[in-house]
Amino acid sequence: MASLRRLAMVALVGLLALNLSACSGATLSQAQDAARTAGNVAKTAADLTGNEQLKAAVTPVLKLLNTTEKQVEAGNISAASTTMKTFRGIWDTAQPVVKLAAGSNYGLIDKGVTTVLNTFGGEAAPNQDTALAAVKGLIGPLSALLG
Repeated sequence: MASLRRLAMVALVGLLALNLSACSGATLSQAQDAARTAGNVAKTAADLTGNEQLKAAVTPVLKLLNTTEKQVEAGNISAASTTMKTFRGIWDTAQPVVKLAAGSNYGLIDKGVTTVLNTFGGEAAPNQDTALAAVKGLIGPLSALLG
């Protein structure tokens, strides 16, 4: 949906630039340059908006994972397990934006999410090494996605 809006925005800006240059008596080359420049500006603005959406979606997930990581490193698996009870809800909100932004790399993130859910979703508390590996295994790709 965001990419469709981005395309519509670029097309609209291009048409506007073309019409404005036609009214001012500009040459076709100047009109094309104006349309190209306007399109680049619109694309940059759309990309920045997309990055802000991604950051807004991923930040709560990373905050939760970083808190859990500190708890696990301190040996407080019980607190980490309690913290991770909210992971599913936070992830369900972030997942569509992350999936769109990650593209073909989403499989690695999805695997990390599955590992985290399986690690902290069982009846028994995970051991420290397993919990730490699961959390770090998801923090890495999500952090890389933000750049």
